[in-house]
Amino acid sequence: MATRGKGPGGAGAGPDPLEFRGSREAPDELQRIVERPPLIGDASEMPAEARDAVTRRRIWLPGSARTRPKVSVERDDDGWEIAYDASEVHHVGRTAERIAPDEVLRGIDPRVGPQSHRPGWVTASYYPRPAIAADGPSVLRRFDGGTTQPLWVFGPDDRAVYRDATWPWGLVGKVFNSDGKVGTGALIGDRLVVTAGHMVPWGKKGWWMRFVPAYFDGSSLHGSGFESYVSDARGYDVHGDVTGYDWAVLRLYQPLGSWLGYFGYNGFSSSWQNQNRWTLLGYPGAVAGGQRPSRQFGSSVFDIDSDSHGGSELETRADMTPGNSGGPYFGWFDGDPRLVGVVSGQETEWAPGPWPWEWGDTEKVNVVAGGSGFTGMMAWGRSNWPL
Repeated sequence: MATRGKGPGGAGAGPDPLEFRGSREAPDELQRIVERPPLIGDASEMPAEARDAVTRRRIWLPGSARTRPKVSVERDDDGWEIAYDASEVHHVGRTAERIAPDEVLRGIDPRVGPQSHRPGWVTASYYPRPAIAADGPSVLRRFDGGTTQPLWVFGPDDRAVYRDATWPWGLVGKVFNSDGKVGTGALIGDRLVVTAGHMVPWGKKGWWMRFVPAYFDGSSLHGSGFESYVSDARGYDVHGDVTGYDWAVLRLYQPLGSWLGYFGYNGFSSSWQNQNRWTLLGYPGAVAGGQRPSRQFGSSVFDIDSDSHGGSELETRADMTPGNSGGPYFGWFDGDPRLVGVVSGQETEWAPGPWPWEWGDTEKVNVVAGGSGFTGMMAWGRSNWPL
């Protein structure tokens, strides 16, 4: 259970923006995790709503409260045709706001913990089942027949496609928004998703976001009804787009997390640098065209840039390309899967050369947005947007 900090001024000074939430013990070695046997869920405990969502998909139709959308059902030789008169079928969001760090801290319930959750009916597996390669080429080709290597990938691309709806692999999904962007998100509460802050259409009218867990070739492996639009979004207001704060918590219209379970979250200790214990999941367009989830095991964080408000840029050479944005970067803490951040983007840093300080070579790094601000935002979501 996480505890509330006393602040840098001692007792009564208010919440501490740098409070560490979660376990300070190093995450588990991945070899020990994959050797764990699966935990078989009891299908009889499946909630009625979740059972219904396996085969039934709900579509939100816009219209005034006094106007009932017109839906027709007709039979032909090939089957049934269901039609409706709507130019848009997106369920628009209500609020998308960036809030001040001190407001986030004041809104955290100290009783909220960082642990993950697995419902009794859901099966857990500690290594995702691989997917059979899709027909046809899965890489981009140039006019001359050569292949295109996406940035930033370090050495051989170690990402691999998986097809698995068990816990926790089935908690990761694809995110779509009204700006035409696609990325990745992960369930972290009963109706909560975390993704990158730059995936949210801040300040737009009529905006929408859609989350599909276990998205695979156009639909959810859980069933046709396992998806939800976003009702509300919150991020940090740090007076501009800052990579170390590039995360947002989303509230869903549907309680997918209560049906499927969700990840936990954890702070990141500098003592864990250069330990190959982290896993990256996402939907990069460079892998299976972004239509199937991919995973990469055993990456490490080699440097951390932080500030006084709790934002942290975790620098890594894990392979990340467009579509990975918002994807979970997580470790296992005594068998509990917890996010330490989400994918933000790529950066190019200048390395100083020899004296008298001439600029040397550039260094490419990928950045995961995490830190105490990240865990605080997740705790705020669990405190203010419960089931």
